[in-house]
Amino acid sequence: MADIKQYTDQIAQAVYGEEVRSSIINALNKVNDDNNSYQDIKNEIVQAKDDVDEQVANFDAKVASAQSVTTALENATATANTAKSQLTSATSTANTAKTNLTNATSTANTAKSNLETATSNANTAKTNAETAKTNLDASIATANTAKSNLETAIGNANTAKSNLDTSTKTGQTAKTNLETAISNATTAKSQLETVISNADSIKSDLSSVIVSANTAKSNLDSSVATANGVYQSLQNENASASSNLEELRSENFNSQEILAGVADLRAYLGLTDDDILGLQVDYKNKTFTRIAGAVNLTAGADFDKFKMYGGRKRCNVSDDGTITAYYGDDNYAEDGSNGQVMVYQPKFYYLVCPVVYDPIDTGIGYHLRKANYYVSEKARAGFRLHPAFYDANGNELDYILIGAYEGSIYDTSESAYLLLDEQVMTVGEDKFCSIAGVKPASGLTQNLTRPNIETMAQNRGSNWHLENSKIASMEQLLCMIEMGTMNFQTAIGQGVVSISDNSSYNCASLTGSTASLGNGTGRATETINEKGGVQTTETADGKTSVSYRGVENDWGNIWKFIIDPNIWGNGAMGGGEPFYCDDFNFAENKKTDNYKGAGFTVTNAGGYISAMGYSTACDWLFMASECLGNSSLPVGDYHWVTQNLNGYRLALLGGIWSDGGHAGGFYWYLNAGVGFRYRHIGGRLVYVPTATA
Repeated sequence: MADIKQYTDQIAQAVYGEEVRSSIINALNKVNDDNNSYQDIKNEIVQAKDDVDEQVANFDAKVASAQSVTTALENATATANTAKSQLTSATSTANTAKTNLTNATSTANTAKSNLETATSNANTAKTNAETAKTNLDASIATANTAKSNLETAIGNANTAKSNLDTSTKTGQTAKTNLETAISNATTAKSQLETVISNADSIKSDLSSVIVSANTAKSNLDSSVATANGVYQSLQNENASASSNLEELRSENFNSQEILAGVADLRAYLGLTDDDILGLQVDYKNKTFTRIAGAVNLTAGADFDKFKMYGGRKRCNVSDDGTITAYYGDDNYAEDGSNGQVMVYQPKFYYLVCPVVYDPIDTGIGYHLRKANYYVSEKARAGFRLHPAFYDANGNELDYILIGAYEGSIYDTSESAYLLLDEQVMTVGEDKFCSIAGVKPASGLTQNLTRPNIETMAQNRGSNWHLENSKIASMEQLLCMIEMGTMNFQTAIGQGVVSISDNSSYNCASLTGSTASLGNGTGRATETINEKGGVQTTETADGKTSVSYRGVENDWGNIWKFIIDPNIWGNGAMGGGEPFYCDDFNFAENKKTDNYKGAGFTVTNAGGYISAMGYSTACDWLFMASECLGNSSLPVGDYHWVTQNLNGYRLALLGGIWSDGGHAGGFYWYLNAGVGFRYRHIGGRLVYVPTATA
């Protein structure tokens, strides 16, 4: 507090009017009192500030603690989700194992019962052996008669063998079976003669059989784990042999049909109509020639006047299949906010004319050496609607929709798209997607299998699916006729095929870098690659995405599962026969009913394509029957297969970020087992509408 007494004394002693003096003194006293009050307030404010600072420090500590708890909770949640996914997979595996064990136990018990019956019969046979010896002389006479009949049967079999040798090459399997039967008959004859001459040893042999049977019975109890596998293998082999015989017979008739109809086919070789677009592919001489209305045309604008090309465009599609916008509309969006980003593809008709072909010696069907491929936007004699344009009921469609981008996942629990392939999918709830700006979904740690992708596509609506072989072949056919070649990497761009691999990650690049191309064809100026949380902007050919009329990365970046080709073989059909689904009821290990055989076997050795497989039943499917080409010609794409396939394999198309010159529009991987998933495999969403009445 300030001392102002000296000033008030001076004022008191001054010669002023009494009233003025008194006022001044009062005023100064008031100022002094106010100063004292202000000082008290200041002290309170300082104290309050100290209290606030202390509270802020305490609050900051609590925030830091809460953030730590939040981080721990997020990590725990992620771990829990992963554990949940792994538990679901483990439960499914355990249930399958339980079922297999139950079947194996049942089969083993049956075998055990049969063996016990056999043992009882053997004991009875031992008891009756003495009587059998007495009657042996009569049996020998009967056996000699049987021997004579057997020799006659062998003669008949030899005659049948001679007749079979005159059949076509496609009957070789039946011929081999007949020769085996003849050999078995000869062996049986020899064995019968041995039995006749050594009848006295039967009793001893029966005793040995009984001992062996008892030993086998004991060993059977320890063989339960493998019994089911052996039993299943025998069943499969039996079914395979029967099916293969029927296929050989069928293909033999097909070959006759082909040869009988070749004159009709050649009638189409001179097609010249301006509205028919064609390409002649000479696989043997590695040449491509534009034919019919495609003569003198250049890829791009020259093809826009044809509806199947110019009518193709990007669009937004709601879950009920409604097209909400087209590329160029004000409300068109590629981030999923206005629906999925799809490509509208109008229907078209096609014709394949085989010009030069020869039989596949190691399987069924033909190697296609030279062929004319045609497309037309309208129906005409000899042409058929491409099989991609049929709904689930077999009705014709005017269009289908293809995912513009490689598939990603929408997390319904978070109401958000998984932008960086977070491995947290829930198969029964989440939805498969096609949007820009995301990393394609993979099976890095989650169970992203063909059936699970199909389920997530179906979660979007009943007409949504994973891409099938008919749609993939349609894409290949349109592109090769427009580009005038089957080497799409040369015609359009390498695609994302030269990114260094890291086995710890899905190394695919983000979708959407071809957005500026819209409905056009070409290569992106730059593409963002993401690897382990690090993003890199790439500009070189081989590291940037490509697009064919709105569909990004038909090849490269990540393998795409194709839902329906099941490749099946019985060990004697090269790389196996493709079986495609004739509706939308898909299964991974099926080749009957709604699954139809292609009628040809794929190459039995991996390599670059030199010939395509062909049959009249399936002339639209592009899979190699021979791989003796190179990385440039005639196709420039590779095939991976299982040699002498015995069982089922799946189909992947297009290749990954590091496949280089192997990749391309016809690059198939036919070597993955049923239920396979991996960090470099994803898929593409499609929509197949239901035809209106």
